[in-house]
Amino acid sequence: MRLDQACLSIVDCEHKTAPLDDLGEYFAVGTPAMRDHKINYAEARRISRETFEMWTRRLRPAAGDLLLAREAPVGPVVLLPDAANVAPGQRTVLLRPNPAVSDSRYLYYALSAPSSQAALQVKAEGSTVHHLNVPDIRSFDLALPPLPEQQAIAEVLGALDDKIAANTALANCADSYAAALLLSEATGQLLSLGELATITMGSSPKGEDLNERGDGVPFFQGVRDFGMRTPARRVFTTAPVRMAAAGDILVSVRAPVGDVNLAAEAVCVGRGVAAVRSRTGNQSTLFHQLRAEREAWAPFEAEGTVFGSINRDQLHSVRLQTVALERQGFVERQLSALEGVIAGLLEENRTLAGTRDALLPQLMSGKLRVRDAEAAASEAGA
Repeated sequence: MRLDQACLSIVDCEHKTAPLDDLGEYFAVGTPAMRDHKINYAEARRISRETFEMWTRRLRPAAGDLLLAREAPVGPVVLLPDAANVAPGQRTVLLRPNPAVSDSRYLYYALSAPSSQAALQVKAEGSTVHHLNVPDIRSFDLALPPLPEQQAIAEVLGALDDKIAANTALANCADSYAAALLLSEATGQLLSLGELATITMGSSPKGEDLNERGDGVPFFQGVRDFGMRTPARRVFTTAPVRMAAAGDILVSVRAPVGDVNLAAEAVCVGRGVAAVRSRTGNQSTLFHQLRAEREAWAPFEAEGTVFGSINRDQLHSVRLQTVALERQGFVERQLSALEGVIAGLLEENRTLAGTRDALLPQLMSGKLRVRDAEAAASEAGA
């Protein structure tokens, strides 16, 4: 079925630039804010009520609507659970499903499916600027089974996403508790990072030694692939130059300076990353010390350059709050235990997401029955 037959409305949300309003109560959600199928409000533009009214006069977003990015990049889709303060931003299209023929959650999963994303990319190719035209979006074909089957499919996939969301919330709570624990134990005494840790500055392999096929070892040039704790494997190198060991802290030395992740395995670090390891074995404590000192990184983001950066000597001299010697063992044990909880929750999320992504194309194609998918979701922990 064509997408315009599955929707009551498909509205192009291309707008002229509106003045920014840091105090505005409304958000214009463009493609930079559509990340991992969610709205990243930190990347959305704050706008005034007047701008919100202007940008939504053709169609006021409502819960159950979808936003589809049609440029830079093409394809990300977000289901709006509550759209009271959201205006579609530039380079997006607002979709309002027709409840008589399409379930909004099913439509979200159908558009997110790898086959649909690939088809959208094909439609966007051939233009100077990689983008989707609205007529192409309207005529886009999707498999739409009977409405009860759509709802059943969405229920199975939604259960997996709900469990992922619950795990993420628990991980965030553990993360907040860990940050508060470190803050409560800080003595006020400062030591340089060079005194607390050994540091390996990254160095990038040649471009011809990089690949996305999985050959060699994972390579990280900067924060692009950073996650809540560990980066996602995307680029690999067959000729690593500088390595970080499993458990090392990966510190961004280029904008945004000071962002941190943990190496889940031996990885190659490029020029935008340094590998850091505690001299005393208090790796969890050092990880949270680095995260806590946002003010220590601020000077390197505002040195007059277009992009912030920090060199080797500057990184060694960054000063961090310390924990009293007699409390260091206790704090490390507590933080390590919390990190273990977070790691377990994130690992379960990877399993759940893998199950969801495996079930999605099979359910959409009809190769897998909903009953069998329910059993697979239950086995995965949903």
